Amino acid sequence: MSSPVVTKEKRVSLLQKKWQKWLFVIFAILLIIIVMFMGVVYWFVTSSHPELEGELYDDVIREEVSVIRDGHGVPQIDANSAHDAFYVQGYVTAQDRLFQMDMTRRLASGELAEVVGEDALDSDRFFRTYGMHRETQALVEQFDRETAEMVNAYAEGVTAYIEEVFANGNDPIEFSILGYEPEPWTPQDTALVVKYMGYTLSGNYKDELKHYEMVRHMGEDALKLFPNYNEERFPVVTSLENNDDINIPEEQLKQEKDVDNVHPSYEQSEKLVENDTVDDHMEMDHRHIGEIPFSSEDFRELRAYAPSPYNGSNNWAVSGQLTESGFPLIADDPHLGLAIPSVWYQTHLNIENDFESVGVTVPGIPGVVLGHNQHVAWGVTSLSADQEDLFLERVHPKDPNMYLYDDHWERATVIEEEIQIEEEDDPHIERVEVTRNGPVINKVVDDGPYQAISLRWTGAEAGEELNGILRLNRSTDIYEFKEGLEGFVTPALSWVFADQQGNIGYRGQALLPVRQQSTGQLPKPGWDPDYQWDGFIPSESMPQEINPEEGYIMTANNQPIDEAYPFEIGRSFHPYRAKRLENVFEAARSKEEPMTVNDMKEMQVDFYSAKAETLLPKLLDALAVSDQKAVNDQHEGDEEKFDPLGEVEQEVYSLLEEWDYVEHADSSEALIWNLWYQTFADALFEDIFGFSYSNSNTIHDVITKASEHEEHVLFSFLEDEWHQSFPDFARKTFSEAVDEAVELQGENPRSWEWGEFHSMTVEHPLGEVFPLNHIFNVGDWPLGGSAATPGMMGYDQESGNITTAAGWRFVGHFSNDPEFYDILMPGQSGQLWSPHYDDQVEPWIEGELKPMSGSRSERESLKELRFLPER
Repeated sequence: MSSPVVTKEKRVSLLQKKWQKWLFVIFAILLIIIVMFMGVVYWFVTSSHPELEGELYDDVIREEVSVIRDGHGVPQIDANSAHDAFYVQGYVTAQDRLFQMDMTRRLASGELAEVVGEDALDSDRFFRTYGMHRETQALVEQFDRETAEMVNAYAEGVTAYIEEVFANGNDPIEFSILGYEPEPWTPQDTALVVKYMGYTLSGNYKDELKHYEMVRHMGEDALKLFPNYNEERFPVVTSLENNDDINIPEEQLKQEKDVDNVHPSYEQSEKLVENDTVDDHMEMDHRHIGEIPFSSEDFRELRAYAPSPYNGSNNWAVSGQLTESGFPLIADDPHLGLAIPSVWYQTHLNIENDFESVGVTVPGIPGVVLGHNQHVAWGVTSLSADQEDLFLERVHPKDPNMYLYDDHWERATVIEEEIQIEEEDDPHIERVEVTRNGPVINKVVDDGPYQAISLRWTGAEAGEELNGILRLNRSTDIYEFKEGLEGFVTPALSWVFADQQGNIGYRGQALLPVRQQSTGQLPKPGWDPDYQWDGFIPSESMPQEINPEEGYIMTANNQPIDEAYPFEIGRSFHPYRAKRLENVFEAARSKEEPMTVNDMKEMQVDFYSAKAETLLPKLLDALAVSDQKAVNDQHEGDEEKFDPLGEVEQEVYSLLEEWDYVEHADSSEALIWNLWYQTFADALFEDIFGFSYSNSNTIHDVITKASEHEEHVLFSFLEDEWHQSFPDFARKTFSEAVDEAVELQGENPRSWEWGEFHSMTVEHPLGEVFPLNHIFNVGDWPLGGSAATPGMMGYDQESGNITTAAGWRFVGHFSNDPEFYDILMPGQSGQLWSPHYDDQVEPWIEGELKPMSGSRSERESLKELRFLPER
């Protein structure tokens, strides 16, 4: 009998089935391996998550302390003594934010390179030079007895957690990746965090460098570009004359403010020295800025170390005369750099027979920094004050350690800072020179021995911020609260507060210099005694107000007081968010529509752009003039500077004409408006000076004056140099912005969306590199708003990524049944894959707030960790 014939096709089919079977087996094995690997990784990461339930015996605490975590992981600490409460606060904050705390102190003290390598060396050099770490001991010495106990207990709690988790091998994943163990936490570290927060809200020196370059390019005409100090900036305190809360020394009321119209030449010559005395050649040129031995590149690199220009905030308090309940409302939404974890940490402290406070702090700082207690609620914005000045120094041509002052030479203090670098045997030695005006900061970008710019910052003075935090938490009305702010040096903040008795109040608080000869807009001659600071603005003279007749107080980084105020606070104020918020409050007053908690919540996410409302019509009018001229030239056969508007440009023009100025995420108008404004501002300054300058007050003045056919120094310069009028410039930049929008999102303007470009990815410090960015970062969400809207969303102009926003939103209502709400972006925990890593993102995006943690009876079902004294 013959064998059956197996065809070629059948053999192939059998082989395919076998291969498919084996491929399935291989795939299944690989899948199992991947799942097992991911399981191991997940276990490894989550094994460092803190214990949130059970009992923990401790030989430091004196009585039992309860920590109950609410549904978002917020620790609510019940203790019988301040010592135990702050010890446990330090412990539980480290549970959630230890890596963030260590990164903050390393960044501020210039010790990053020790754990991340040479890439962080330049940053370390700058912060070692800036010198915050050298100032912390003086701050610690200002502690009163109770504050010292608070800070020491907090530091002990942080250190106890460090020792526990590293002894058990449960250290957070970031430490495993970088391969190091943090040092114990100290009171000096807490003081350093306070100083660092002050640094993040300073940075005026960046503008001083830009202003100096403007004057070098244009001479004294450039002084007309600097922001004005006047009532167009929507002052918080609207009248100094009618304010009984501010006490101005009589001699100050009689003085007129000088302007920055004089500056030194800076010639280098050996003639400057003759027997160690000053030659006549050292006399200051009172009319022009001369040549100084710094390049534009040096200035550009030095500006890069300044903090974000968007750091600001909104807050307001509304008295009962304007509210539905007859009791005060208060709201706060600080705008700082977005990051994961958040710069803020939610906390609830209940200390028996002392105080109960709920709100947020900064990891590393004990107590509640923003929020409320049983009697008072409070919030802050940046005062936008000028706390620092640059000084040009004259260096002895034969001895670079000698600096001129008055008619003699003074030797700088030299400090050698050792910077350890990962995987390097020898440290980098940073030679820091400190003159009477402060550390010489330009050596970070240029080591030339005969050029120097020093920086003086009021934050270098010892303050009472930590004493004050304890006073604020214990205050029983706004008067005690306002007194508690005495001695706060930095950050420079606008505090708004309300109490259960129905009062509302405001105080601008910081240590600010009294300048003798200038407004602080330009670097000063460090050798001239007339430019030294003449002490500081007296505390009782700082802007402040209790129960204003308007019935509300609002701050949004706007001018703090009217132009009658005799002291110089600063010039970098932001008018547009304040304008919108003021319009909302005034509308409620005029219509006699009582305000509610929901009104407060809606205002915090309001995307109406008062900047667009103010400036866009002026730009559109200029564009129409330029287009009509192009049409006329075409008809008459004249040489055209521009073609008439094209089809896409006409469509965009029509959209902008009809726009309601609300910057929704799906708004095409918001996209083209923001691109046009930024193109206009960048081109205007980059064409002339070689750098962008987005000070909103200056751009406002440029566009307003040019649109009203008033002469403006910038367009006078452009007309003379390049024969470009305001309409020409509006047309040129409009076309460039439309081209950019087409490149980004196609040729149909009605399909453009602001949120497609303007979106938010929140980054972790380790999320800058692949593949860690996909593990640690969260997002990408399309969002509306901009830096000019009350719902503030500052963004990177190149990528569109939102980098600054309200990381914490808070609304409070004192009434017979008080209500307090907040939300934290992105979440409470810094522990990767914790359920609270980013669980507040969605409600934050939707503009929702959650009730703040309540009484113990409301928390019985939540997780509880009990700290017990050692048996």
